[in-house]
Amino acid sequence: MPCLILAFLGYSTDPGLTGHTIYLPKEIPADLKLPVLVWGNGACLSDGTSFDQALTEWASHGFIVIANGEPGGSGQTTSKLLFQSIDFITQNAGKGKHANVDASRIAAAGQSCGGLEAYETATDARVKAIGIFNSGEFSDSASRETIATLKQPGERDYKNLPSNIPSWKGNLDVGHMANWRETDGGKFAVSGTNWLKWLLRGDAQAAEWFTGNGAQQAGWQVEKKGLEGIQVIPI
Repeated sequence: MPCLILAFLGYSTDPGLTGHTIYLPKEIPADLKLPVLVWGNGACLSDGTSFDQALTEWASHGFIVIANGEPGGSGQTTSKLLFQSIDFITQNAGKGKHANVDASRIAAAGQSCGGLEAYETATDARVKAIGIFNSGEFSDSASRETIATLKQPGERDYKNLPSNIPSWKGNLDVGHMANWRETDGGKFAVSGTNWLKWLLRGDAQAAEWFTGNGAQQAGWQVEKKGLEGIQVIPI
């Protein structure tokens, strides 16, 4: 599909979804459908702007991103907020200001503690893909229990994934907090952009970043399995 980058509106809130921050493109073409990402912050921090560089970048590529926590908020979150985001967007997709949202294409992801929150959405049939950034269960037994719930794609968790679950693992030597604070979210945001464009938009070029050598050329150390079986209808 052709390259799609839209001007970014900025983040906002919605009275129907308190305790969350919403990121949207500024101008949405009438024929453009927006897939959905629900996001859990590092440290399970209840600040929906704590990863704004990456979330802003992802929204600009034609996605609606709903982060746990209000803008500048404090305190802790749980996976309950991700489920609230999923419920809200599935109930409001196709209506009013969310008329362009495609709630049949939802991904859940998070950094560190937020990644553990994202894991908990695995049993929800509305979630089509899970992205775990710098995270994983703390014991082998917990890892195996969590992996058993997955129906779609830490080191231990990857090894415990059944061979029939398409999965990809990339390591970039930048430390636990990665480079999210860099302009546009750095290389971690680039990986997220390609992941979202591939699995939620069916972008063949983005898929090649994972299935081919794109990630390795960008400096990632990669392991992958079962990716050839993934088929996504482009939108």
